[in-house]
Amino acid sequence: MAKVSSAQLKRRLEIAAIVRKNGEIKVDELSDMLQVSNVTIRQDLTYLEHQGYLKRFFGRAIYISPEDFISNSNSVYPSRLASYLNTDNSDVNLVKTCLNYIEDGDTIFLSHGHLIRKLIPFLHNKKSLTVILNDINNAKLVREFSDAEVILIGGFLINGNVLQHPNFSSSILTQFPISHFIFEFAAINTNNYLAIQDIEHQELYQQILKSSDHSIGILPPRISSNDNHTIGKLKNMDVIILSRSAVNEYHQLLLNSNFKQHTTTKYSVTYHNALEA
Repeated sequence: MAKVSSAQLKRRLEIAAIVRKNGEIKVDELSDMLQVSNVTIRQDLTYLEHQGYLKRFFGRAIYISPEDFISNSNSVYPSRLASYLNTDNSDVNLVKTCLNYIEDGDTIFLSHGHLIRKLIPFLHNKKSLTVILNDINNAKLVREFSDAEVILIGGFLINGNVLQHPNFSSSILTQFPISHFIFEFAAINTNNYLAIQDIEHQELYQQILKSSDHSIGILPPRISSNDNHTIGKLKNMDVIILSRSAVNEYHQLLLNSNFKQHTTTKYSVTYHNALEA
């Protein structure tokens, strides 16, 4: 996959902003505004739809915020559109909190997961990153939106200058010390261990958690999981970001584990480990 050009990236971000501002807009209107062909606009919209920024609907691009769009009584398609709105805008706001901890030049390891995927497009503002992943689709997405050096574990990216490693090893850690491990977890179990949903990632994430300088865990709305698939102790974490729906379940547990409530937004609550500060 060819790396996206800076002009293409700028146009896609502009399209996302236009659609967000207008609620909905026709392909022809976007083509006129940006002075590119309808074919180019459709390709951009397809890409942005895959990333959860909008929905395409009969020659239109439609902003997908459930709060801002469905509640608009002037919308032509409120009932039919509802079935298309499968991306919660709160997810984007949840993961964007991670950007506060990423600096230019950092080396970060990103886990698998749909929340991590939503974070990746926002990395375009960070310069000279090295991004290590074990998800080929997420690696492709980083190539699209960022000038970061991409290291993919256990896979291959075609047509890209990407370092490829079939297995994670200590040599990679020596060459690329990880400043931040950002991962999506499924639960904090009764023994205060962080659990993930997929056991196949367990051993790798245990190793990364031990070796990284800083660790940031993101918890989406509670999902069914096996709490035995743990990767490390809560006390060894630096930052925990909870969706608002998970706060009631874990707020007191985090306070009892020496975490302090740091920031609160409409969509998330962030906790810092007081002992790691």
